[in-house]
Parts: sequence; C-alpha cells; structure tokens
Amino acid sequence: MLELLFLLLPVAAAYGWFMGRNSVKHQELKDRTNITKNLSSGLNFLLTDQEDKAIEQLLHLLDIEAATIDTYLALANLFRRRGDWDKAIRIHEKLHQLKLPKVQAQQIQYELAKDYQSAGLYDRAEKLLVPLIRQEVLRELALKHLVALYISTHEWGKALQLRDAVEQTSSGSLRLALANIGCEQQQQAEPEQARAVYQQLVASYPKAIRPRFELARVALAQQKPAQAFSLYKAILLEKPQWSADILPLAKQCQLPDEDWYQLLSQLSHKHNNISAHIELACWLLEQGSDKAAEQLLLEKLQQQPNIRLFKALLEQRKQGSKAAAEVLDSVTELVANYLNKKVLYSCRNCGFKTRQHYWLCPSCQQWETVEPISGIDGR
Repeated sequence: MLELLFLLLPVAAAYGWFMGRNSVKHQELKDRTNITKNLSSGLNFLLTDQEDKAIEQLLHLLDIEAATIDTYLALANLFRRRGDWDKAIRIHEKLHQLKLPKVQAQQIQYELAKDYQSAGLYDRAEKLLVPLIRQEVLRELALKHLVALYISTHEWGKALQLRDAVEQTSSGSLRLALANIGCEQQQQAEPEQARAVYQQLVASYPKAIRPRFELARVALAQQKPAQAFSLYKAILLEKPQWSADILPLAKQCQLPDEDWYQLLSQLSHKHNNISAHIELACWLLEQGSDKAAEQLLLEKLQQQPNIRLFKALLEQRKQGSKAAAEVLDSVTELVANYLNKKVLYSCRNCGFKTRQHYWLCPSCQQWETVEPISGIDGR
C-alpha cells in the first residue's frame, strides 16, 4: 500500500502543475479582459469629449500594462499640440515614473521637459534638459530647447556656458544662436569691452552676420571709418540683400569716391541689388552725370521691374523737367503711399513678414532669418 502512495506522487504533482497553469492562464485572460475593458472605456470617454475621465482611465492602465508606451506618447503629444499642456504633463509624468529601458526613459524625460517649457515651467524644464546634453542621441535637441529657454528668460550667461556642448554637435543654428546671444549680452557694455567681445565672436562664428555688424557699428562710433567700411563691405558682398540697411551706414564712413563707386558698381551690376542701383544713380547725379543716372535707372527697370526703381526714375525725371513736375509729383506721392504700406522684411524660415527688422524671428525663434524682401516691392 505504501508503494502505491509513492507511485501516486508524480500523478499528484502533474495534476497540481496542470491546475496551476490553468489558473495562471485564467488570471492572464482575466487581466487582459480588464485591460481591454478599461482601454475601451477610456477611448469612449475621449470620443465623448470627457477628456479628464479618459486620462484617469488610461493612466490607470499604466499600473497594469506598460507595453503600449508609444500609444501614450502619441496621446500626450496630441494634447501638447492642442495646447492642453496640463494633460500632456500628467501622462508624461506617469510614464516618467515607470521603470523603462534607458533610451525610452530619456525620450520620455525629453518629452516631459518640452511640456514644462511649453507651459512656462522653465525651472522644471531646465532641470530635465541639462542631464540630457550629456547623452549623444538627444544632445542637440536638448541644447536647442535649453538655448530657447535661456533666450526666453534673457539668461545670456547660462546660454553661453553651453558653448562646449554645442561644439560637440554639427548644428549651424546653435552656433548662430550663440553668436547672437553674445551680441545681446554686450548691448549695455562699454564700447571698448564690447569691441573685444565682438572681435572674438567674429573669429569664433565667421558665418554669423551680427557680430560683424555690431563691430562695424562700434568702429564707426569710435571714429574708425576704414575699419567700419571694411566690415560693411564684407557683409554686403556676402549678403547683398542687406544693401538697403547697410549702404546708408557705409556711406557715413566718408571714404574716397572711387571706393564708394566700386562697391556700388559691384552690388549693382554683379548682384542686381535695387538699393545699389538707386544709390549708384544718386552718385552719378552728384557727379553731374544726369543722363547717365537716368539711363542706368531706365535700363535696370527694364531688366528688373521694381516699384522702388520706378519711383527713383520718376524723381529723376521730375528734376529734369519743370513742366512735368506737377504731374510727376502726384504720381510719385501715390507710389510712395503704396510703398509705405508694404512689408520690408520676411523670415526665410517661416515666412513671417514685418516692416521692422528683428535679429530673432518673433514667429519661429530663429536667428538671422529675417531679411529684406525681394521682388517687385523689394529693396
């Protein structure tokens, strides 16, 4: 009889394993059913515009199932795009508390930082972004948000402390941002101190326009016209579209007529700049070459239809014909009124239009993208 009991032990063990397995399967099936039910309930709340209830229902699922992270990230990003930052923050904070693989956890940390920044919680965003600049995958993205954050709070010094981290990236926009931030920091500085900083910025960021522009401004103020003119000329030959703004400043350098004529001639004939055409015609007038000035404007207008060239030609002919002056005065006034209503600058990145120049685009927050417009109303 005792031997029979020993023979039944394996049978009992097998039966226990089988029943336990069925019990586990049953529990898993029950859990999945609950998840499906809760998920369906949450989606139903979303569809009926009961978003707060939906979020509570869906967040509850995170305690049960963390395999659908991408779905939650998509939902949080949807809320953020709609401006519902508090809802996005709640989802990302819940995800941030989960024990996830390092890469996934860092991505969620980055998304949560974006939520905080969008909601104006800059200190929280900064706290999450700073560690991410040490991670190669997210370094550039984290730096762009940190720089934008420091621009919003005018913490120029903190932004400039990111220089070494920026050098580890290939981002031209970040370097351009640091060059302009360096200029912003010197706006209230003494001229000599500012001049030294601008020289350093010009050497460090040769593709940035503003450091050269600011250095030329200081040189002109310190009665160094040759240096100022050299800087203005370099900018104009690289960015001839800036002629309308920079030529009046370069003219203040009062250099010999030959140097001025060469610059205007190059900008006019090689780069076909409207402001250079008009300035060159004015220079010819000052030299007593009235017909040459009128002929230049007429030829350029035929090659390149432009309202400002047309206005300059009207003013030129008005001076040469007293009989037609009264009629031309009326036409010139109409053209001037038309031009006074036109935008002067446009952001090449986002298309933002304005009559005032900004180094930082108010719309897309990119540096040195707001430039003089071209075309029939361009300068």
